[in-house]
Amino acid sequence: MDWKDKRKQLCDPDDNRVMIASHRGKFSSSVMENTSLAFCLALFEGADLVEMDLAKTRDGKIAAHHDDTMERLFHVPGVIADYSLAELKEMDLYNYIGEICEEKIESLEEILEALQGRTLLVLDKCWDCWEDVYRLLAYHNMVEQAVFKFYIEDESAFSWAEKHPDCMFIPMLKDVSYLEKVVSLKSVSPVPALEILPRKTTDGVFQKKTFDMLKSHQIKVWCNSLSLARRLVYGAGYDDLKSLRYGGEAGWKHLIDRGVGIIQTDWPYELKQYLLKYE
Repeated sequence: MDWKDKRKQLCDPDDNRVMIASHRGKFSSSVMENTSLAFCLALFEGADLVEMDLAKTRDGKIAAHHDDTMERLFHVPGVIADYSLAELKEMDLYNYIGEICEEKIESLEEILEALQGRTLLVLDKCWDCWEDVYRLLAYHNMVEQAVFKFYIEDESAFSWAEKHPDCMFIPMLKDVSYLEKVVSLKSVSPVPALEILPRKTTDGVFQKKTFDMLKSHQIKVWCNSLSLARRLVYGAGYDDLKSLRYGGEAGWKHLIDRGVGIIQTDWPYELKQYLLKYE
């Protein structure tokens, strides 16, 4: 299935197949997060979409990087915006065991060249430089392959989304009081899905009436099942670790049964195998 089929599936409210979104690609050892290799591996393992984080460098380039600081991956102070892309390319990257690896940070252009015509790109953390990202997508004829994520309460991002009906958007929601704002955006720009951020099963965004309301407006539900740390709770606790340790019925199935249509995971292959069995 190519990216056009994936786009059609994402935008079809009557297509109930669960889609897999790979969180920063599939990375481990010296395969680094947010790199072309990580994204290609995620696709090989069964991901339908690849989620990536982007940031603007000092010289106006767009690089793939998640953290607000550079301490974890570069072991240097500052932020991405303090350095040029060329300077960043000269820096060592440290893998998850704290060792210098062969990989280097990649630009959005490098990633676009690697993924052109291959999959849907879910773009996160870049709402402050959307115009620059949009220009690169347009230059590579990849606007239709991209999905922009942002917090629905971000007024500047919301305004930009209203003015760009040629793009797709997946807002992120913690507070149900913003649901009508999501519906408002869908009336002028494509909003195939909404990402909910529940920490507890009692959170308003995780209630049946919320899912029913979104379904009535033909909006699918995206939910993370990430298990990044004890302090970070995703998917109301029905996370990857629970699914891996006790089986998908203990985690992913609860999300699916609630009505989640897109699961973001660090384990695309394992989730894919569970879905094949579940279906």
